[in-house]
This record gives sequence, structure tokens and C-alpha cells, in this order.
Amino acid sequence: MKIKADLHNHLSTFSNIPREFNKTIDITKKRLGTKGILGIINTNDKRYETFSNLSGYDRENIGNALYIPKKDIWVLRGQEVFTKQGHLIVVGLEAGFNLQNNRNLEDSLKESKDNKGIIIAVHSFFIGGIGPYLIKNHKLLKYFDGIEVRNGEAFYGNKKAKMFYELIKDDFDLGALSFSDGHSLYEIGNCYTSLNNFSFNDSEELNNNLRESIKQHKKYSKDKQHFSFLGSLEHSLKFAPIAAFSKIKN
Repeated sequence: MKIKADLHNHLSTFSNIPREFNKTIDITKKRLGTKGILGIINTNDKRYETFSNLSGYDRENIGNALYIPKKDIWVLRGQEVFTKQGHLIVVGLEAGFNLQNNRNLEDSLKESKDNKGIIIAVHSFFIGGIGPYLIKNHKLLKYFDGIEVRNGEAFYGNKKAKMFYELIKDDFDLGALSFSDGHSLYEIGNCYTSLNNFSFNDSEELNNNLRESIKQHKKYSKDKQHFSFLGSLEHSLKFAPIAAFSKIKN
């Protein structure tokens, strides 16, 4: 049995998380199906924690994920980490803990491993991507568990990400992943990865087994790989002033 995982979602551009827990879960079930996994990714905030505390369906909390029995789906906690060389996401981190931002990539990778996170290179050749740095520093790929070969909001760079993955896949044990990077409810499941199903009883076992399932996923042609033009445009317009200010500040 395969399960559908869309591990890279923010739900909104900023931290104004949708207040409808049940609606979000209903959309997730419709798009990802039974045993589906939705990743809610913090940035400089705690949007996963905000979402997980909303009223709605009964849920079981194992520390780094919520299980919704009525819908038989999971919501997994993660963080987009901003390093000096670009962005990555780390999923499976325990609730309430965020990794430090604005460090050298090597330091962030080691901190992520120390906290048992699953490390994924995202939109590697799009805005904020670490792809160009990894091209020159292949040895750092040993820290990663997967590479996002399709990002639903990247209007360029996906082709280069796939080419890069094909170049290095025989030398490193990495999965090839497709995620939405959505910033609205309606982008959930725009892209997803069909992973081998796995079982677990606690947060540590979840991370270990999900990591292994990700690494086994080498072929991505049958994953859902849609592009969200409107989502990408809206996010870019909202994010551009912040990115510009950040460059000026630095």
C-alpha cells in the first residue's frame, strides 16, 4: 500500500493560520486519502502549534505529529530553516522546538541531525535555494534524506532540481520528493509523493520509518506534480518586499 505525503505546506504566507481545523483536515483527507500525511512547516513562528491547538476533530498528539482518528490521517510538524547558503526543511521535530536560523548550512545540518529531524532540500534552484551551494559541496549531501525535485510554487528551477538529483542519486542515499509548498488551504495536495506505507508507535519510530520510506523513493514519475500559478504569484508578491528588505539589511 502506498500513502500520499505532502510534507511542505505553510497554510499561509505569514503566520495568520486558517482558523478552521476541520476544514483543513477535510481537504487533506480528500486530497491525500487514508493514512495521508500533511506537513505543516514553521518559519520564524509556531504555526504548527497554533494549528494543533485549534478546536475541531479529536486528535492524538505524539509530540511531533497529530493523528486524526475520524479521518485516518496525520499532520506532521516541521520547520523551514533559513541558512546563510539557502533554505531547507526539517520535518519530525518535536513540538515547541525550533532550530536556529541564519547559521552556516553545515551547522544547521548538524543541529538538525542532533534533533533527529528528517532533512530535505527544497526549491533548491528557486528563490532561496541551496542547490548552487550543494553543487560545489557534494559532501554535505550525506546529511540529507531527500531532495524536492518538484515544488508546486517554483515557477523555475524544478527541471534543474531533477537534473541535479539524477546526477547525484547513485552516490548518495536520497529520495526524490514532490511537495506543494502551499500557502493556502487550496494548495494542499497540489503535489504529493507516494511513499511506501510504514507503521510506528511513537515520535522516534515515526521519524525513523518515514526517513527510510523517503530514502526508498527514487522514482517520481507517478507522483502528483502540479504547478500552482496563482499560489506562486500571490506568495511572490507578498514575500518580495521582505526579501528585498532582508538583502538591504544584510
